[in-house]
Amino acid sequence: MRIQLILEPDSAEEFRRLGRLAEALGFDAVWTANHLSARDPFLSFAPLALDSSSLRMGPVAVSPFELHPLKMANQLFTLNEFAEGRANIVVGGGGGTLIGMHLKSGRYVMHGQMIPGVRECVEFLKAAAGGEALTFSGDVFQVSGYRPTWIQQPAPRIYVGATRPRMLRMAAAVADGVMFSDLTLGRLDETMRTLHSALDEHTRRAGFRLNNLYAWHVKPDRAEAQAEARRKLWVRGMIERWYIEPFLTSDEVDYVESHMDGIIKAYTTNTPEIDDLPPALLEKLVDELTFCGDLSDLDKLQQRMQAFKNGGVTEMSLRLYDNPEDSIRLIAETIGTSVA
Repeated sequence: MRIQLILEPDSAEEFRRLGRLAEALGFDAVWTANHLSARDPFLSFAPLALDSSSLRMGPVAVSPFELHPLKMANQLFTLNEFAEGRANIVVGGGGGTLIGMHLKSGRYVMHGQMIPGVRECVEFLKAAAGGEALTFSGDVFQVSGYRPTWIQQPAPRIYVGATRPRMLRMAAAVADGVMFSDLTLGRLDETMRTLHSALDEHTRRAGFRLNNLYAWHVKPDRAEAQAEARRKLWVRGMIERWYIEPFLTSDEVDYVESHMDGIIKAYTTNTPEIDDLPPALLEKLVDELTFCGDLSDLDKLQQRMQAFKNGGVTEMSLRLYDNPEDSIRLIAETIGTSVA
């Protein structure tokens, strides 16, 4: 299982510096978060693409409802040209960005055309990779007169952001891989059964990439690590019932669902204070939905990494927050760049 990194540095130059460090330490891929207020992920990677030789790179995740597949293709294949065929992308249905753009009403609401739209986007990107004239006639998206004759590099890797059955089955049919969102060990087996069944149906299991996004909050100081994890807890798998049922009692799940305001406030105000959840319950959420702790917890976290690998995950993308350089070096020195 390859260990990959998800960064959100302060500048394109910082992307370049941290990416070069990751490449020098042996990591095979870095990603960047694509959210409502983020820097443009394609432009941010340009200096790193030109100043690296083996590292793969790309955004997590871009929705065709925020960026039309044609424009997504132009940006992705330009990055891929800079990187000489080393670009990645995760195509997703769209979360906070779509809400901010008033294209869907809330976090737990799917865009009405999410699954067919994402499928058509992936199909268009795949077709465009050949660099030949293309007319695309989908139910959601249509493109005429597309002639990207400048596309000559090896095709980028196209993942779908998917965790639940319908999206997984669609991804198995058209994508190069999936990236799960904060998929816990308690939901891993059933998710793998769904995905493997769909891959077998399309005879596509060989070479299909199974990536899991997981937050990394490991620091020398345990209190600092836990505070960072609490600040970012709201975006861990949406904190919905399906995610948290395997490790909480029914009453605890009900309590969390009825006390989401504190988790949301902590995220939006960037504070670790979540007063309306009991500390023991909050600790359970952090422990299961993230890799969190101090240096004494590294053996336990390595065992969890091994469990994900044994369960079928082939790539683990660790979302880094404060002091990313320290985290990159710590991961390389302790976990390593892969799990055997």
